[in-house]
Amino acid sequence: MNKYEVIVSRRADEMLVQHARFLARVSVPAAERMVSEFELVLDALEDNPYQYPVDDDYNLPKGAYRKALFCKWYKALFSVSGSKVYLDAVVDCRQDKPLGSNSAH
Repeated sequence: MNKYEVIVSRRADEMLVQHARFLARVSVPAAERMVSEFELVLDALEDNPYQYPVDDDYNLPKGAYRKALFCKWYKALFSVSGSKVYLDAVVDCRQDKPLGSNSAH
């Protein structure tokens, strides 16, 4: 049984789809690998979200988010409250966008 419940926000889900769609235009296998690695992150978050470091991005509230890096340049941003993990964003680290930004690729 999982120790934590991971709740993926609609926004994070949409961001993942946008990133995968963009990547698939270049390479379908790369897009599939990215989604597969994201699924591994979700599994790891269910087990222990504290294995990931606090994100020190100056665009984010200090100490509010943790980050899980995957597939070379993507990161999942999440917070933990009790036994729930709230995944709020999937960011392409090659872009300089704060969490509150609405722009896509």
